[in-house]
Amino acid sequence: MSLRNTVADRLLTWLDVERLLKQRTALWSRLPDGVHSIDCFADGMEIRHAVEANAVEDWIASVFSHAYDRERKAIRLRIADAWYPVQLVVESAAIVNGESPTYPLWRDVTYLPEEVTEQPTDLSSLSVQRWPAVWTAGPYMVSFHSFKGGVGRTTALMTYVAACMQEPSEGPKKVLVIDADLEAPGVSFWLDEVNRPTVSFVQLLEALHYPPVSAEETLDFFAEELRKTSLSVSGMQRELFILPAALDLSEIQDMPVAPEHLARHPDNPWRLSDHLHALGRRLGVDAVFIDLRAGLSELASPILFDPRVDHFFVSTVAPQSVMGMAEVLRRLHAFNSRLPLDRRDDARPTVILSLLTKELREADSYERALEMLGEAYPAVDTLASGVQWLEAEFLSTLMSISSVREALDVLPASNRLFTGASEWAEALYAELAPTPQGASAVVSAESSRQALATRLHEVCKVAQFAESDGNASILAIEPLLNLGKLHAKELPNLLMIGAKGAGKTFTCRQIVRSGKWSLFLERLGFDAASTVDASIFPALWSSNIEDSPEGEIKTAQGGALDLIAGDKSNLKRGSDLSRLIKDALGNPPASWEHFWDGLIAQQLGAVDGKLSTLNEELIKKSARIIIVFDGIEDAFEDATNSVAAEAIQALLRLTNRLSELDSRHIGAIIFVRADYVQAAVRQNFGQLQQRYQPFRLQWNPESFLRLAFMLSCQAGIHADDPSSAESLRVEQLKDKLEELWGKKLGSEKSKEAHSARWVYAALCDLKGNVQARDLVRFLKFASDIESERVGSSWTDRVLSPESMRKAIPFCSQEKVSEAVAEIAPLKMWTQLLKQNGVRSLRVPFSQESVCLTVELLGALQDIGVIYEDLDGKLGEERLFLPEIYRSGLGFETSATGRPRMQALLKKNIGSIPL
Repeated sequence: MSLRNTVADRLLTWLDVERLLKQRTALWSRLPDGVHSIDCFADGMEIRHAVEANAVEDWIASVFSHAYDRERKAIRLRIADAWYPVQLVVESAAIVNGESPTYPLWRDVTYLPEEVTEQPTDLSSLSVQRWPAVWTAGPYMVSFHSFKGGVGRTTALMTYVAACMQEPSEGPKKVLVIDADLEAPGVSFWLDEVNRPTVSFVQLLEALHYPPVSAEETLDFFAEELRKTSLSVSGMQRELFILPAALDLSEIQDMPVAPEHLARHPDNPWRLSDHLHALGRRLGVDAVFIDLRAGLSELASPILFDPRVDHFFVSTVAPQSVMGMAEVLRRLHAFNSRLPLDRRDDARPTVILSLLTKELREADSYERALEMLGEAYPAVDTLASGVQWLEAEFLSTLMSISSVREALDVLPASNRLFTGASEWAEALYAELAPTPQGASAVVSAESSRQALATRLHEVCKVAQFAESDGNASILAIEPLLNLGKLHAKELPNLLMIGAKGAGKTFTCRQIVRSGKWSLFLERLGFDAASTVDASIFPALWSSNIEDSPEGEIKTAQGGALDLIAGDKSNLKRGSDLSRLIKDALGNPPASWEHFWDGLIAQQLGAVDGKLSTLNEELIKKSARIIIVFDGIEDAFEDATNSVAAEAIQALLRLTNRLSELDSRHIGAIIFVRADYVQAAVRQNFGQLQQRYQPFRLQWNPESFLRLAFMLSCQAGIHADDPSSAESLRVEQLKDKLEELWGKKLGSEKSKEAHSARWVYAALCDLKGNVQARDLVRFLKFASDIESERVGSSWTDRVLSPESMRKAIPFCSQEKVSEAVAEIAPLKMWTQLLKQNGVRSLRVPFSQESVCLTVELLGALQDIGVIYEDLDGKLGEERLFLPEIYRSGLGFETSATGRPRMQALLKKNIGSIPL
């Protein structure tokens, strides 16, 4: 920013004197002949020279004009006419101090002259040309900066990240985002607890500046920690790592190390960029996106002035934003103008004009912004712009993003910027050779559409109760991937909570059949060689699994005992366990904790029944065991019974008891239904759920699509291998699934709902949660109806809209029939309705009209059976049932209820990518 007042008017303190000298000497790089150095201190200035003093004073007078007094040998300051003394020190010409290095910091770069008349061949005149070595491999480095906050910088960055995640070429896509805004973090606040790392950018700076070990070991540690909490955007093929600015704002408030400290390294002022690049290389990412602090801050400058980084600058057309951004571009141009000619083009920045509306584009401020910013970074070629221009329109939906996943979902709606971002991502991945996909065989020569429907029905009939089929394929959904990310090198010790039909017993059986933890994770796509070795010991299992001497339960138990040469005669049969638990419920033990610990330890050879004794034995044998529990619902039919609740709570606390063991060689995975946890844990239920949230067995829209595709592959509808369901992107899955159920429930030109979205809305509760078994159930009924349907044919799909619509009531009736038998609150409610003769059930309804107590209503809300619309102006009748329960419970939908239901679905599942 130019100062229009005179030299004398500027001089308030000695710091103003130093600033003026830095400016006139291009930061001491252009001192007059015979002047060796100038040092400014609070009490005066020293000028070391080897020429006549008069020549030096002439030069001082030319700089400070009449503010310099020759007689006093001092410079007058404006405040109280104070004087700043100047001392001239004569020294031999042979004694020349080394030139102070120029660093990529605002305090240095700001004194570089804006105009460079020619490319210097001998760059010894400026130490700033110690340009960083070009990276020959590894991730592409990208930064986003703005002069003012609140202009959409972080949103623009995440638009580019979303474009990378959605780039259509084959192969994995991995991106690292670093929140380097150390005064007002942005992306950091979008992280949920599941994906919040245990390390931060502040900690990285501290560890690199004061390394407890080598920088290489430090970066290895940070990379390992980031792997544990990555976001799997599309299975393991699309992965997003995020390094937050800080884990807690107190880190920022007490921040002894900042980016500028690394940039002041005399041997390599580009260390910060090099380290971040190395971190990205360790993670195997394609690009590293750095969200920089706004303004003229040294928190951003070490990255901002690195010519190897692709810089994006975000500004609105508001005058304050434009003026500030123009200053940034001017300084960057002055810096980049000193680059070797072959590197200048690569260093050109991109300017994004954000928050644009039609009115702003037509306003004078738009043209002024283009002019001012264009002038700030002029081009050598008169026919080309010095910067690349992009625009981002104003969308109110982008103003309230609250999470990374939401950002990835909604930012593609920013059409103008996302188009540019997509082109950028396409160029980034251009060198990756795409793998052409073969043509899909929807209807082969030897099978008709109805034959395919029949085959789908058979596949789904088996898959509906997949726990009965030990050879069934496993789909690597997010909670299972989290098992591998967080427990590849340490034993799991956790609860896997899920609703009925979420796949608890199926997952448990897959773990048990694997026998080894490493083998199970290998089936999910992890490297078995890098996984901790541990045997699986099922301690309780579903009654649906046969416990034969040669069966999978006894095979797994025997394998675990072989590790420690245990006595297999101590093993309990399923019937023994049932009897022990039943007897204990009738005559409760003094301690349920001792009951469960003894049940585990005694079977594994610890006669005293203590987990500590068992752990010591495992340590001696260098063996590790993971205890697996399932079938809690079979062992305890009523979790609301006080004795049963106490027993279940003691079992759930097993993870706490194991955590207390020294050098723990015992792990635990306890599969339990959500309503059982709620019944047993009366206090801190939410806390417990949050603790194990990464492993909660729930199905999001993405995994919903993957499961549908895997089943249709198994039925032969697609020629793809079923395992490809784990690697395809959401958009690819949606496109391929059109062969199953069409694009819409009608022709493409119709105004019908999109098929995938319609199915999801039909099967989910009104919070957007869906169960795997419900999707399998739906496909089972729809394909069965289709296999016998006569009438008009839909040649572009296997399942017709008619069959899909008819399947929903059957799904609801079967789901409710199962749920009433097993879920105590739902059973209690249906009994109350019957006892009180409640008829004419219609949605929406009031609490009193359907005999609901406050406690029962709360329980049904928690498991997703009932939804209370608190926003609607519906009075007492504000309770709704999701479609998957409505028909089975015998409820009709009123004329006023139908549009409100649509509004609820739009509100609660409006952001799903279907």
